[in-house]
Amino acid sequence: MTDAPTADNAHEPDVFSRGSLTLTYELIRKSDAELALAVRNICQGDSLPRNPKAENNKNSDYFRVGLDSFQVRAIVEGLMTLENADPGRAILAKALIEDWMQLAQKMIDELPNEEKPTIH
Repeated sequence: MTDAPTADNAHEPDVFSRGSLTLTYELIRKSDAELALAVRNICQGDSLPRNPKAENNKNSDYFRVGLDSFQVRAIVEGLMTLENADPGRAILAKALIEDWMQLAQKMIDELPNEEKPTIH
């Protein structure tokens, strides 16, 4: 499998665009500056190879996110606090929450069975 962001893997839960990561940074930096910097630092690394057919837009660069589950949870919680913010921010936060929740679900799915959370 190639790391190039194609239709097959650009939508993997742990692959985020520069635009999504930058927006996440902007939305959570007031509430958790350290976590926001961790998100921004992902964009400082090497992006995944570009699909030759993709437009040449820096915000459409893709990065594989390697944050831990506690960081992902804190991002989701930080974004959830914005759901009651002004309507524009709330819509952006809601879309990002869905993306980060998909990553959280992937992390849970990859846990060994004995470590998976149980719902009571």
